[in-house]
Amino acid sequence: MNIAIVLASGMGKRMGAGKNKTLLELGKKPLIFYALENFEKSSLIDKIILVVKEDEKKLFQKIAERYKFKKIEAIISGGKERQDSGYNGVSFVKENFKKIEKDSTILFHNGANPFVSEDEISEVIFNAKKIGASVVAHKTKDTIRQVDKNGKSLGVIDRTNLWNMQTPQVIEFSLAVKAFEKAREDNFLGTDDVSLVERLGKKVKVIQASENNFKITTPIDLELAKIILKNKK
Repeated sequence: MNIAIVLASGMGKRMGAGKNKTLLELGKKPLIFYALENFEKSSLIDKIILVVKEDEKKLFQKIAERYKFKKIEAIISGGKERQDSGYNGVSFVKENFKKIEKDSTILFHNGANPFVSEDEISEVIFNAKKIGASVVAHKTKDTIRQVDKNGKSLGVIDRTNLWNMQTPQVIEFSLAVKAFEKAREDNFLGTDDVSLVERLGKKVKVIQASENNFKITTPIDLELAKIILKNKK
């Protein structure tokens, strides 16, 4: 079983919209629609857990009903941090899927990443089942320079092995439970989901993400998404 946990409980302050950015319109549909649609259509995804703010559950329930998403198993409340929302998703699966298969995986996906492809979903699931965890990412293209607190350059960092993480990030189920519970026990806050796995000494496979799979963070990102959607049509 492969379960997608779609995270949509953040405000998205850099968007400056004054509301949950996954509810912003893209192609006359809410942004969250596209992430959900990709997993709904994927033959590899069995269930979807949608994680949102407590006071927005009804809004997302209406979206699920309007677009007839049949794979959405539950709409649950998120936490203060993204990692807390991921933890809530993992805990829900642990408590409600008692007979989950040994090789099952959990996919953590940002609701603001609308254009994940079927090939990416397939690749990360395959590699997570193989070594425990996998993630899609973009190779860093820009020059990366380290700067001190006074704005003085400390030199250029070799970008050869630098990657910008995206989602989905996939973890074998039992490993995800261990990683998230250990992080909570240690009061550790990671920068992404698979970093919690690396804390346990486990390996993570990084897969090249498609150019269109990026997180909508700023108004410019949203305009770019509109262009991509138009070209897709």
